[in-house]
Amino acid sequence: MIRLRRIRAKPRRVAAACIGAVAVLAGACAPPRTAPILPGAAPSVLPATVRVGGIEGHPGEIREMPIEEYVLASILTEVAPARAEPAALERLFEVQAIVARTYAAANPGRHAAQGYDLCTSTHCQLVDFRRPATSSWRAEAERAVARTSGLILVYDGRPAQTVFHADCGGHTSAAAAVWGGTPRPYLRGVRDDLPGGARHQTWRFDVAADELRAALDHDARTAVGARLSTIEVAERDRGGRILLLRLRGSRDVTIRAEDFRAVVSQALGAHSIRSTWFDIHRRPGGYVFDGRGFGHGVGLCQAGALARAAAGRSPSSILAFYYPDTRVLAAGPASVRPGHVAGRLE
Repeated sequence: MIRLRRIRAKPRRVAAACIGAVAVLAGACAPPRTAPILPGAAPSVLPATVRVGGIEGHPGEIREMPIEEYVLASILTEVAPARAEPAALERLFEVQAIVARTYAAANPGRHAAQGYDLCTSTHCQLVDFRRPATSSWRAEAERAVARTSGLILVYDGRPAQTVFHADCGGHTSAAAAVWGGTPRPYLRGVRDDLPGGARHQTWRFDVAADELRAALDHDARTAVGARLSTIEVAERDRGGRILLLRLRGSRDVTIRAEDFRAVVSQALGAHSIRSTWFDIHRRPGGYVFDGRGFGHGVGLCQAGALARAAAGRSPSSILAFYYPDTRVLAAGPASVRPGHVAGRLE
């Protein structure tokens, strides 16, 4: 049973969750852009506990929990494949455990203004506190957390910003291209051809022009007014994901494609525009979007990670593929010597 210490907070200070793609395998949103990369800095020691707020159904409540129990709850919420061999699933859980732990180490106090560290939405990492008690995969997840206890990904002496998503569609994208901000060398685009005949998902979204226009007009960033004439691709990255879109109507707007996806998903559901890798077709009275993947496309692709785990790839090789030039190090708890290279995974 997860042991939780409850702290009361004022409801009005709880931050709203950001908009993100939530799927069977779900992804985190953009990393904070304020933390600089400091060459030569020592690896951070993991906090003993994490203060979690923004809990669905419990406004104003903050729960303080041991870091490894937070990791367990997070991976059981973020990873739930419909079919997987137990050995492959354990390898995937090991990967996700290191990702979740690293994210917590890299972002302490992300919600300091609200009195806690991390929220339970895609703004940080999804956490459902009921999952450890109800998941059929708990035993595998517990073993993965125990085997990776204290291990994090480090780049240039600091915990990496281990963002992830459900399915890249066949190519990941650079964080700076998708969100702007300072480039992170380990968050660059890589081609993701899957082993063993596995496939990335494709999708189609058919929407009436008036319905789409109304959805866009709900947000000032995408509001085109009373008329939506065309949607044009202004820029793509080298993998094929759209970076900029041009909306023409009563008002012309150029916007990041990730913001367009967020606005439409907020209004029409997470399964409308599932990613920014799509082609646009005009039909009488509406638009058809044919796309690939699910999520923002930066960092770890969970569909690709599962396919690699099923093909027998090690957790360290999977992490190295999606976060190139990072290293797996032990950063705590206090019983583990900080900076020690993780022998099991390297």
